[in-house]
Amino acid sequence: MNEIFTDKIWTKNWSGNWSLLFGSLYGRIYTQGLEDLAGRHFNYNLIVFEGQTSVNYLVADELKDYCTHLTDLIKDDLMFPQRLSDQVINNTDKIFALMKALNLKNEFLQSDFTKLQQARLIITTANFSLKKVIDYLPADLREKHLELFTKVRLYTEPVYNETDRLLRKIAQTILKNKLPNELCAVLTNQEMETYFINGILPNANDLAERMDGCAILYDFFGHGTACTGSAYRNLLSAITNKISISTDEIKGTAAFRGIARGKVRIVLDPQKCQDFQVGEILVTGMTRPEYLSLMKKSTAFITDAGGLLSHAAIVARELKKPCIIGTEIATKVLKDGDQVEVDADKGVVRKLDKRV
Repeated sequence: MNEIFTDKIWTKNWSGNWSLLFGSLYGRIYTQGLEDLAGRHFNYNLIVFEGQTSVNYLVADELKDYCTHLTDLIKDDLMFPQRLSDQVINNTDKIFALMKALNLKNEFLQSDFTKLQQARLIITTANFSLKKVIDYLPADLREKHLELFTKVRLYTEPVYNETDRLLRKIAQTILKNKLPNELCAVLTNQEMETYFINGILPNANDLAERMDGCAILYDFFGHGTACTGSAYRNLLSAITNKISISTDEIKGTAAFRGIARGKVRIVLDPQKCQDFQVGEILVTGMTRPEYLSLMKKSTAFITDAGGLLSHAAIVARELKKPCIIGTEIATKVLKDGDQVEVDADKGVVRKLDKRV
């Protein structure tokens, strides 16, 4: 599997405090789902799970090719953006209704798990497309569609955290007395489907090893190849080695202009950060609604992943705070207490001499 990583540039697409059970469905979302939506797909898709966080990587050239294709669709069909937006809104309403019904239940069936995953597949293909294409549109089309796309993105944002919560609850309920709750979170969507067919689950020791780090590479057919231990660490090294890492300067995309200086605070789980100080600079993989209280205290935001329609970018524009997104490596290079300058006019984060 490593040869796939040595000749490709991978880009971090999203990250969140989500289970592997949540992340593993993307093996189908970025293949089958995108093919159904736009007639294009990704040949490879990588899900990484570590420290209770799921991260998705895509091949940079494949992402560019897909978004260029969507741009052509928008240029050729003036109604395509509205149809895409309507699809996201309509499917968001449907999955909200399903979630409301599931929240009333204490016991779950296989059909509940399947319905929730199917609903998420349908909503996410259009939502992903809308979110990503904005970064590739020419300036006039970007300005024309940014307000509508932003409204749609904010409308659908609560879906993902709630889906992860419900997936964990459904799996834990169905598998009670068969697996500890924490191991249910590192099952994959495909392993749950196998269990429904023949009652077979992965070995508990193998699942426990995933808690220390796991990666699953998916191909076009949605087939996943998982690795843990040294194979997992080598895989991550293969990805990182393709990224130019500077210890003094980090580059990304400016989501809202401005310059700020301050002390870095790395936050991977906002629920575990109770002492965030006013004026600190928030550094994370990506933000979600649960980060909002920290973002209001922060003087600037820096993220590994995300584009102009990421949560961090939208909030930065609302709060008018400097924000640099898509750095790929900020959470790896920066440390708590680093003094940095966030130059969102140029899309550059610079380390300063003083560290407290």
